[in-house]
Amino acid sequence: MASSSTVSCGVCNSQHTTTNADYWCPECDEGLCFQCLKYHNASKALRNHDVISVDNYKQLPPSIANISPYCSQHDRKFKNYCPQHESLCCPLCIQSNHANCVGILSLENVIQTAKTSVLFESLDQNLKDIKMNIYRVVKDRKQNLVQIQNQRQKFHDEIKQVRNRINEHLDSLEQRILQDLYAAEEKVKPQIEDLLGKLAEHTETLDLLQTNMSAIKEYASDLQAFLGSKMIETEIKKHEIFMHSLFEDGSLQKIDLNCKIGDNLSDVLSTVTSFGSISVASSSPLVVLQTEKDKQAQNRTFHRAPLIAINDIKMTSKRKFEFSGVTGCSFSSTEDIILVDYDKKRLLILKEDGTLKNDIPLLNPNPLDVTCIDDKTVAVSFPYSNQIQIINILTKTIGSRIKTTSNCYDICYRDGYLLYCNTGTGIQKVNVSDNCSSTLIKDETLSNWSFVTTSKDKIFYTNNLHHTVTCCSLTGEKLWEYKDQSVRSPRGISVDKDSNVYIASASNNSIIVLSSDGKEARKLLGSDDGINQSYALAFDVKKEKLIVANYHGPILYGLC
Repeated sequence: MASSSTVSCGVCNSQHTTTNADYWCPECDEGLCFQCLKYHNASKALRNHDVISVDNYKQLPPSIANISPYCSQHDRKFKNYCPQHESLCCPLCIQSNHANCVGILSLENVIQTAKTSVLFESLDQNLKDIKMNIYRVVKDRKQNLVQIQNQRQKFHDEIKQVRNRINEHLDSLEQRILQDLYAAEEKVKPQIEDLLGKLAEHTETLDLLQTNMSAIKEYASDLQAFLGSKMIETEIKKHEIFMHSLFEDGSLQKIDLNCKIGDNLSDVLSTVTSFGSISVASSSPLVVLQTEKDKQAQNRTFHRAPLIAINDIKMTSKRKFEFSGVTGCSFSSTEDIILVDYDKKRLLILKEDGTLKNDIPLLNPNPLDVTCIDDKTVAVSFPYSNQIQIINILTKTIGSRIKTTSNCYDICYRDGYLLYCNTGTGIQKVNVSDNCSSTLIKDETLSNWSFVTTSKDKIFYTNNLHHTVTCCSLTGEKLWEYKDQSVRSPRGISVDKDSNVYIASASNNSIIVLSSDGKEARKLLGSDDGINQSYALAFDVKKEKLIVANYHGPILYGLC
């Protein structure tokens, strides 16, 4: 705001009278009371000035209200504008600073259309675009923050689980060795206790012999003493033999219990120096900055080309591959053709001419779709076991398993993430590096046998039960939705370089192509062309080739 303070009349002030201004003249750069305004408007030189009320003047931001129509250097009114220096000029400015400038303009002509100029409209739109992009970036960053929190919690739980398993394992080992320790004690303890019992008996007998010896000395006759001593001597020899036998039979050997902690267990304290490692990885942004100009350019493109483009598309059959039971297809990064054989539970890798390069058995039942991650890795969906397997096609081994929250029929890969349709929830996004997942597009109507793909800055997916095809931005904003009798039970979906969308319409036994704006549709192939319960499609953008995976065969491969 310009100011909330009182504005004085400049004319009255010059006459040493203080009067509140009712109006403001931007060209005179001073306030006017009601009386002075009459004289102002009566003057031939001033009557064409655009006078505004003081209340309106106070609505101006200070940075605008403080703009003076007078040159601060020469105290002359600005009369001209120099486009070369993009600066206002008073007559003295032109003489001193712009004498050699070409194209000096009259300031009056320059400013008369300022409020209605294209620049004003452009600036207004730029502000809206920036605010919208800030909103999109804030939404994207908040989603990323939620993902980070979910990842942190996931790894925290995994660390605790590993720790608990280690504790349980160590507890089990501890209990086992303690049992062995007590068992060893119980094994030797009876031997010593038995010996102690025998020694106690001998001690008792020896005590009796000592008593008898004392009695013989005191009360026995000489004959009794002689014969009694002989008897006692015999008894003592028995005890001496017993004592010597203890040394000879090892009964007096010292017994010790020993415990040796396993070397590999002790090594844990020195060799295991960390529980794991934490890293932060970055991937391509999902948010796309967009301006109104971009949208208008897209709309102009949509209005000019789509209908003509889809009418010009023709499928030229290049080859047919005699495989049946195929439900998924994809192009590898080396332009090989990858097929999922649902019936025989295997992954087929073909050359462009159909020659079989590799046949990879899939251990889990009912594989459905495949997408290429890199030149040696693919992801395969297993809807009925709620998982995705990352498979190395060179070693034919499973790299990792990703659990899904529902039946995962179709999958596609983009910038480190796998996308799949989560029945009743929407499009799910899974980070391949850490298996953390989140909902990218919320759509509670999504049904089984729905398929998803991406192209450029958009996501496209089918809804098999509701017979719709939807296009969204990478941040999940719905751009358009197509629904018509021409597309019934849509499943496989793919997109060409011009953003035309190819749909496998299962109920119609046809391949439908949609215009890039989702407004027009055309039947590209039908049952007469060999379409028979098509599940999946794949489009090679570089070579403009389309694969159609017929469940009842054959696989169609052609140019568009």
